[in-house]
Parts: sequence; structure tokens; C-alpha cells
Amino acid sequence: MATGEFAEVRSERAAGFRFASWAAARPYALGLFFLALVAWSARYGVPVQRELVILWTCGALACASIGRPPREILQLVVDWLPIVAVLWAYDLTRGAADSLGIGVHYLPMIDFERFAFGEMPTVWLQERLYAPHVVHWWDVGFTLVYTSYFIVPFVLAGWLWARERLAFLRFTRRLVTLALAGLATYVAFPAAPPWMAGEIGLIGEVHRTTGRGWEVLGVGTASLFSKGQAASNLVAAVPSLHSAFTMLVALFLWGRVRPWLRPLLLLYPLAMGLTLVATGEHYFFDVLLGWVYAGAVMAAWALWERRREGRPGSEPLSGAAASGGAAG
Repeated sequence: MATGEFAEVRSERAAGFRFASWAAARPYALGLFFLALVAWSARYGVPVQRELVILWTCGALACASIGRPPREILQLVVDWLPIVAVLWAYDLTRGAADSLGIGVHYLPMIDFERFAFGEMPTVWLQERLYAPHVVHWWDVGFTLVYTSYFIVPFVLAGWLWARERLAFLRFTRRLVTLALAGLATYVAFPAAPPWMAGEIGLIGEVHRTTGRGWEVLGVGTASLFSKGQAASNLVAAVPSLHSAFTMLVALFLWGRVRPWLRPLLLLYPLAMGLTLVATGEHYFFDVLLGWVYAGAVMAAWALWERRREGRPGSEPLSGAAASGGAAG
């Protein structure tokens, strides 16, 4: 071996040793990180704003990347930028429908509910489940299920990034596409949720009850949750992205879990659908359309990926990656 080659190999080994030495600090960094998260949650409430969830998720991934080459940490920033950018664009469009002069739609969803059920499911459920001065255990459950929308997709994305970057890219393609499709629909078709229709007497009395569970759970999350709801686009109801994202999670994981666990995956979007209708946030029409959007996005990306993988020169997928392709 030439002197120059020997020096290069020795340099690479030294660099690898340095990275390995830093890796020993990884468990301690993760421990400190989660202590900081607990302290934050105790002081300000469990993070339920999407930007905060992404920030904390990326912080955990950064701690888990200690000891890896710098380019891998840079990859973390590059991979998550599209998600942050889409959420930023989504926040900028709050109230855009009103500025475009498009009227808010009230009747199409109401007509669908009455045609499909003969009455309003939200009104029927609240007559049986809602009590003005009592917070039941199901109110707490509804709050937790509703809030999971702000957390689960991004935590899943973080888990996929740490385990299999290709699966992460596939999942986030679908997530970003679904968000953009919903955003375009909100601008073109602003629609009022049931609680808003109830306020003007188009349907029976409806209360917006998604935050009631925080009265029992306490912590500072209740104020963050209320501020987030107040700042959101109130006529961005069709489709329900809550139902769309939860269905996307279930469909993407379908091919990645054991067959006996798959029915449990479907319980998540079903629980979210019940929550949205029972709390006055969405009509069943909105929920159903969210599921359709999720299925369409999954099918479109799966078709594109199969065609791309079939081209000459493309690398075949194997193992979990192939499973992810089948699932998504």
C-alpha cells in the first residue's frame, strides 16, 4: 500500500473512531431530551401544535443521530423541510376563502346526511352523549383521539426516518400530497362544520366539544388547544383532514404489521370519524370524503412508484421497503 493510501485509510479510521466515540453520548442526550420534553409539558402542556410536534420529533432524531456523519444530520433537515413548508403554506391560507369572495357552503353536507341517515348524526349523538355540566369518560376519549391528529402522523414519520428513510420518503410524499389536496378543496369549496350550522338554526342544537376532555386532563394544553382552534380556518371542513390523515396512517402501515393487527389499525380512523361527528366538528360527509382522499392519494403514489421501479436502471426494492410499496 502506498504511503498516501495508507494515510487516507488511517484518516478514515480515525474519523470513524471519532464518530463512534460521540455515539456513546447518544443515550444520555436522548435521556436529557425526554426530561426536557416532560418539563416542557408540565410547564406549558403537552405539545399539540403541529409545528411544536415536528420540532420535538426532529430534536429526538437529532439526538439519535449523534455520532453519525454530519451529512446524515444535514439529511434530517433536508428531508423534513417539505413538511414544514407545506404546514407554513397551510397556515398562510387561513381565511383565504373569504378573501376570494367564495360563499360558505352549508346545505350540501346537510342534504347528504339527511338522505343517508334520515336525520343529522351529530344532533342524534349529542342528544345522547352531551351533558352541559358533566364531562364523561367518552368526552376525554374524544379529546385524546381528536388531538392525536396533531401528533401521530409526525411521530410515525420520525419513527420511519430513524428506521428506514425510503419508507419515510414514501409516507411524507403521501402526507404532503394529502395536505395540498385538502388545502385546494378548502379554498375552492369553503364549508361550514355542524356546530356553525347549528348556531344559525339550519340543524338542531350542536355544541363544539372537542376540548372538553382537557377539563379533566388539566395541564396547560387546554389553552394551547383553544388558541389553535380559534386561529384555524373555521370553514375548512370539506374534506376532514383529521379523518384523511388517520386513514392514511392505517393504510400505510397495513402492509407493515402482522395480519392479526390490521383490524386494529382500522379502529383508529373509525374512532376519529366517530369523534369528529359526535363533537360537532364534521359531518359524516366530510369524514367519508377524507377517507376517499386518503385512498386516492395512496393509490396514485403506489401506481407512480410501481411504474418508476419498473424502469430500466431503477433499483429494485426488497424486504420492508417492498412491503412499504405494497402498502402505499
